[in-house]
Amino acid sequence: MRTKQILKVAGISLIGVAASLGISSLVSYQKGIKTTKSQKRRAIQNAHKNDKTLDSYDWYKQLIKQTWFIRAEDGIHLAAIYLSNNSDKTVILAHGYHNVHDQMIPYAKLFMDLGYNVLMPDARGHGVSDGHIIGFGWLDRRDYIKWIEEVNKRSKIRQEIVLFGVSMGAATVLATAGEADLPKNVDAVIEDSGFSSAQKEFSYRLGHHYFLPPFLSVFVSLMTRVTGGYSLKEADIAQQAANISIPVLMIHGDADRYVPVEMMAEIKSSLAKQLPKESHRVHGADHVQSRSADPKKYQQTIEDFLKQWVDKTK
Repeated sequence: MRTKQILKVAGISLIGVAASLGISSLVSYQKGIKTTKSQKRRAIQNAHKNDKTLDSYDWYKQLIKQTWFIRAEDGIHLAAIYLSNNSDKTVILAHGYHNVHDQMIPYAKLFMDLGYNVLMPDARGHGVSDGHIIGFGWLDRRDYIKWIEEVNKRSKIRQEIVLFGVSMGAATVLATAGEADLPKNVDAVIEDSGFSSAQKEFSYRLGHHYFLPPFLSVFVSLMTRVTGGYSLKEADIAQQAANISIPVLMIHGDADRYVPVEMMAEIKSSLAKQLPKESHRVHGADHVQSRSADPKKYQQTIEDFLKQWVDKTK
């Protein structure tokens, strides 16, 4: 009789644990992978509040802007803002997780000061682009191939294209640069605070920010496979980066609380040995705060890299 009672209690406990894990996984998926219309609206509002470089926004308001639209390979509609600088060089910017293209306005100013046209897409599931599943840079890589093709289609003269992204956007541009059909006029990729693996990053966030078991990312990944057409495990950015054949600049704050700076080393180690590459750890900078920590040095680092690897091709 006692054995039966023990087994019954154990069974009930296991059911409770399983239910708890299931609920936690579902909540993690809902919060981490899905986006709603209200979340998109909040991201637009917060993009201006979270950046203190108000001079960039004042500058941006004065510009003539074009809104571009494309259809992604899976049929959803994507939107972007294009800023002409009457240049034969274009940078395509990629914003971060649960953010919008407005986050990239200070970077747009940086690149326009360097003589670039600028394209700022809203990633799928963000801003005014369609979709309610976050691509974590993996689905977005194919969207960015389409954006590159759109730049080439609309441009009257051949463009030298640079890809630049922060956080999830950094993963996006790395993954894009690793695609076999990357257009030949993409000359370089610059990533700031990128993660080496979507599953590693999701696990890290679960454990360090939500105090949930990191292994829940495995269940979330299964849900993402069913609803989004990809798994977090599949989104191995470092492995994809091994296919890159253009120069890469990596920037990461060594006080990053969201994407460990060690992930930059993982990305760097995956790049081909003969590939031109630079990595810069910014002392004391938190996540995507390297530019704010020292704007002049940040811009100079990018400018020097572009002079060496993009302008030299002219």
